[in-house]
This record gives sequence, structure tokens and C-alpha cells, in this order.
Amino acid sequence: MKRTDVPYGQLDKVPRVRVLLPDAGRGAPTRVYDHEESGASIMLPRFPANDRVLEHHLVGVRTALDNFGIAESKVFDAK
Repeated sequence: MKRTDVPYGQLDKVPRVRVLLPDAGRGAPTRVYDHEESGASIMLPRFPANDRVLEHHLVGVRTALDNFGIAESKVFDAK
């Protein structure tokens, strides 16, 4: 699987998106990006913040943000 140059921790800084990290002992080890206004939720496996994002995860996040009108692809790419 291909990795990008973007670390998972950078995804946590997407504007207007709340990051939920469920307790590993009480739920799946996931990272949930939640945008209350639009109802969008994006779930990814919980990788360390400094691990480089898998390409298909980045495409999924970018597509969801664009489709829900949270951040246009150009704005997302710039961040």
C-alpha cells in the first residue's frame, strides 16, 4: 500500500472537523472525523500521529470533505 507525505496528525487539523479518539479499551481503535453541521463522519484506523497517511485514506477524507462542502479539494490540498 502506498503512503503519502502527510502524517495522520495533520488530518487532525482539518478546519471545522472534530476528532474523536474512542478509548481503545471500550471501542474499536479508530479515529473519527466528525462534522456536526453537515452530518459527515469519516472513520479511519487509529495510526500514530507521525505515521504517513495511506493513499486511499487521504483520498477518502479529501472526497468526503469535498462532497459534504466542508473543504474544497484545493483548500484541503493547500493545508
